[in-house]
Amino acid sequence: MNIGYAFVIGAPGGGWGHMGNGGWSGWMWLWGTVMVLFWVAVIGAAAWLAARAATSSRARTPGSGRPGLERAREILAERYARGEISTEEYDERLANLDGRNVHA
Repeated sequence: MNIGYAFVIGAPGGGWGHMGNGGWSGWMWLWGTVMVLFWVAVIGAAAWLAARAATSSRARTPGSGRPGLERAREILAERYARGEISTEEYDERLANLDGRNVHA
């Protein structure tokens, strides 16, 4: 037996009007709807932020916070393609641009 039935049986009067006698019955549906919409929005925002953080972390490249780094890599690749620098020099300079020290 559910404990709610004991309260209904012991309630004065018909016993089934306990949710609507306080004057809130007309507004309770609105309050419930607002709370459901609020929690759907909170969960949706959390999911959106998590997806955004996951995709932005994959898009980052090493050293992407330093201005001009991509242009420096392009210039280095162009010089290597023209034959102005050797493979060893290209690798060394690229490692220096990425923050790795090859000779350490």
